[in-house]
Amino acid sequence: MPTLPYLEEEDADERVRAAYAEIKAGFGNGQVPNIYKVLGNNPTVLEAAVEHRRRIMDEGALDPTIKEFLAWATVTLANNQFGIETHTARLKRLGFSDAEVLEALGVLQYFSGISTVINGLAMAHDTNENVVKYLRGE
Repeated sequence: MPTLPYLEEEDADERVRAAYAEIKAGFGNGQVPNIYKVLGNNPTVLEAAVEHRRRIMDEGALDPTIKEFLAWATVTLANNQFGIETHTARLKRLGFSDAEVLEALGVLQYFSGISTVINGLAMAHDTNENVVKYLRGE
């Protein structure tokens, strides 16, 4: 249970109902996810969140599947259980197998771990320029 109450559509004012309608017509697949029902307690915050999500996820040059994978990786690293359940389900809906999700977790595990080692060794500014030039194709 969240620390603030859900604002159901029947109890919402016109601004919130409009935002809920946009959510349901778009990424909500006919429903309003609970996080947005909590944000509905402040119409300005709700509208900003819906607009921000729409602009980030629906606009731009990145493929939507890459964006979904980035969303999943972010919520996983943030240990956001709500997001993990939601975005893992979306990855599965996009056709990713259990083995692929586990492989992606292995990538997150490796780079989180090696980043901890690099940070612990204070190597943030110790990049090998020859390697970087090679990776850039120079």
